[in-house]
Amino acid sequence: MAFNIFWEEKGILVQFSGTVDEQEVMTINNIMYGDQRFDMITYQIADYTDVTENLITHTDAKVIGTLDRTSSHWTSKKMKNVVITKDEKFIPVVKTYFREFEGTEWKCRIFETLEMAYEWVKPE
Repeated sequence: MAFNIFWEEKGILVQFSGTVDEQEVMTINNIMYGDQRFDMITYQIADYTDVTENLITHTDAKVIGTLDRTSSHWTSKKMKNVVITKDEKFIPVVKTYFREFEGTEWKCRIFETLEMAYEWVKPE
């Protein structure tokens, strides 16, 4: 269980490595949403490229998505929410998470690389 958080000018990048579970994601969310910089960002990227074991389930994704959806009401800005993964087993879990944002101002996408994610979030 390891992660690095990088606050950027207009967003946040979280890079995961090793084994990831729902508690780790919840810890990051608490850090991110509790930071005053959250009010000024327009994107968040979760990079799972270096994850060796992903323990996040569909149920976990739904719970995390529901809690994150609540945070979408804390900011008036539109948010681009990105997950980076090539893991075919994890992609359906991410889609479960993203469904929780339907009807909000948050746009969600999955990309295979960090470069592709930045191309999408940076044009604004």
